[in-house]
Amino acid sequence: MDEAFGAAVRARFDIVSFDPRGVGGSVPALTCEPAEAEAEAEETSEDFSDAVAPLYPRTEAARSAAASGARTAAEDCEEHSGPILRHVGTEDAARDLDVLRAALGERELTYLGWSYGTSLGTSYAEQFPRRVRAMVLDGAIDPSLDWRQRVISQSAGFRRSVDDYAEQCAEIAGDSCPGANPQEIRALIERLYQRAEREPLPVAEDSTYAEYGGMDATAVLDAVSMAMYTPEDQWEPLSEALREADQGDATKLGALDDELETEDPGTAEEEQEEQEEDEIPEPPADNGDAALTAVNCLDVPHPRSLRPYWAALAPADQAAGVYGTAGVTADLTCRDWPSGGRRPHRVDADGVAPVLVVGTTGDPATPYEESVSLAEQFPEGMLLTYEGLGHTAYGRGDTCVTAQVDAYLVKRERVRPGATC
Repeated sequence: MDEAFGAAVRARFDIVSFDPRGVGGSVPALTCEPAEAEAEAEETSEDFSDAVAPLYPRTEAARSAAASGARTAAEDCEEHSGPILRHVGTEDAARDLDVLRAALGERELTYLGWSYGTSLGTSYAEQFPRRVRAMVLDGAIDPSLDWRQRVISQSAGFRRSVDDYAEQCAEIAGDSCPGANPQEIRALIERLYQRAEREPLPVAEDSTYAEYGGMDATAVLDAVSMAMYTPEDQWEPLSEALREADQGDATKLGALDDELETEDPGTAEEEQEEQEEDEIPEPPADNGDAALTAVNCLDVPHPRSLRPYWAALAPADQAAGVYGTAGVTADLTCRDWPSGGRRPHRVDADGVAPVLVVGTTGDPATPYEESVSLAEQFPEGMLLTYEGLGHTAYGRGDTCVTAQVDAYLVKRERVRPGATC
């Protein structure tokens, strides 16, 4: 984590991070995965080849299947993590953050949050506005949006980013691009989505997706979407994976996330020795997806009736194509989730110190427009615009962003209106 911060910040501060309640190494950790024995029983009773779901459920049968799958996912979470589901929301995590501040003996908090961390920072600023020394929110989430607005905003961001990939692939990924021009790349991606809706794309026997019969359309869309986060690292392997998937082997496409997660300079023996020396128990498996679902469902009220979801499909399709319709069906899980107390609202943080919001114009997951909005909602809020691609800006190597954020965090130097890197 230290390498994500500029030299001036590392020299001035101790960098402290934490796993929010229910996440990663926190105990108890949220899990929605069936136990191994349950999973084996499910595998023997299901034919995964018949479980292909469309990205845009238009028929009654497709919608019924989408609702049933979402209900099952919610029930799995309730069964395995029921006691903590109602207590992993952002307001709770923000109060934990203030406990951490006090435990460190700090009178005021100096905070930097990326992506979901912007929601955590915003909540902290609302609950403890006079305990903020400085706060950077990079890749903002706008708390004033309701569930449908959020889905459309983020889905449109992913669609734009995939268009950026098609347009700028040659500049970043070079000869590995899976098409000779943007039109060919777009056509290839659309072709894969359509194939995967008819039948899962084939993968090797040792692939994560082999037990499901291959990659369905949702898995393909997720792989493409996740590769938009860091173009400088992901577009080249994505391009190679798309080319091979189009030729009949989606193994590399299904392994894109695995490649990112396994990038680690240490050996297995070194990790084991460090663990034994520090006597730190091995953390649970990555539960980031379950945690994000849990927090989203608690933080943002969702309809209990199915009708609003089906009504949202057409506007989502118009705004973001299959990225939008898939986003709507993904939110169906929240229909059967415990409700939290938060409602969409504009920031209420009177007395907070000037907050710096950083927005990336080509951000797929937290669209730039939400950063603009969040900066406007904070009293004396400041916006730093990064004209670039990928998710968030600070810590990705741009010297202009690093200099301005570091100057603010260390010296509390304000960023001028209209500042752009």
